[in-house]
Amino acid sequence: MRLRAVEAVSAFAGALAASLGQMVAGLSRKKKSQATHVDKLSDALEAMRRDADALAEAIDRDAASYDAVMAAFKLPQGTPEENKARTEAIQTATRGAAEVPMLVAERTVALFERLGQLAPIAAASMKSDLEVARLMAAAGVKGALANVEINLDGITDAGYVTSMREKVAALRQRVGEASRTSSA
Repeated sequence: MRLRAVEAVSAFAGALAASLGQMVAGLSRKKKSQATHVDKLSDALEAMRRDADALAEAIDRDAASYDAVMAAFKLPQGTPEENKARTEAIQTATRGAAEVPMLVAERTVALFERLGQLAPIAAASMKSDLEVARLMAAAGVKGALANVEINLDGITDAGYVTSMREKVAALRQRVGEASRTSSA
C-alpha cells in the first residue's frame, strides 16, 4: 500500500504540467507569429484548464481512497463474520485506491499527448517551458501508474487485476511512444 504523500504528488505533477501548458498556450496565442494558430491554442488552453482542475481535485480523491483503505484495515476481526466483512471492505477500498490513480494516469497521458501537439504551434520562445510541462506530465503518469500497481498487489480478483495491468501497460506505451516521437 502506498503512502499518502505519494498519492498526491502524481496528481499534483499532472496539475503543474497542465498549468505550465496553459501558460505556453496563453502566451503563444498572443504572439503575432502564432496568429494562424490562435483557435487551436485557445482550445488547448481551455482543455488544460479542465485538466488542471480535475487533477487538483484528484489529490483529495486520492487522500480519501487512502483513508478508506486505512479504515478497512482497522475494522474488527474477532468473529468469522467480522473477518469476512473486513476482508471485503479491504478489497473494495483497495480497488478504489487503484482506480483513483488510474484516472489520474489516464487524464495525465491525454495531457501529455496534448502538450506534444502544442510543439509545432507554440511560440519558439516557449519550447523549453513546453518540454518541462511534458516532463512533469510524464512523471505524473509514471507515479500514478506505480500507485495503481502497488494497490493491485493487494487485490484478489485476478480478472480485475489483469484488466488493470493491461491498462497500465497501454498507458505506459502511449507515454513511451510519444516520448520517442518528440525526441526524434
